[in-house]
Amino acid sequence: MADPAHPLTLWLARASVAFYAAAVLIAVSDRETTKQNFRRWRAAWSAACLLLIVHVLTAFHFAHGWSHSAAFEHTAKQTARVTGIDWGGGLYFNYAFLVLWLVDVAMSWTVASKVPSRLRRSTDLACIFMIFNATVVFGPRWWIGPVIILGLVAVQLRQRNLSGDNHDQ
Repeated sequence: MADPAHPLTLWLARASVAFYAAAVLIAVSDRETTKQNFRRWRAAWSAACLLLIVHVLTAFHFAHGWSHSAAFEHTAKQTARVTGIDWGGGLYFNYAFLVLWLVDVAMSWTVASKVPSRLRRSTDLACIFMIFNATVVFGPRWWIGPVIILGLVAVQLRQRNLSGDNHDQ
């Protein structure tokens, strides 16, 4: 098995997080949602999702030899290292997260104004959870992970306060 921390795989994950953060900042940068603001948000949101997909593909290529079993085993070892529980089922959460985000992105391109706020919030919460796991729980113990998580949570709270909980982006 190749190194699971292949530089391309790591940088794709970081780029995905950066575009996710940009999308969140765009969404809360102005109380009034304009078409141009929405287009910028949708572009950053879509880029973050696309980069995450490419990140997963590179991880399967470089770290797991295109084997679901190898990815499952790697996830189980990582989980056991951190929690003491030898379980690879977290891999299925990763798959579900990708599907959720893909649905959200697809809806933002097709029925942009009708994307349910619950779907958007679910995607945001899933993103924050995944970022937290990748940087704090399973990843290297960099100080930037907790800072990113706290910043994104603060931005999400600010968004809810500005919108009265009716903002769909």
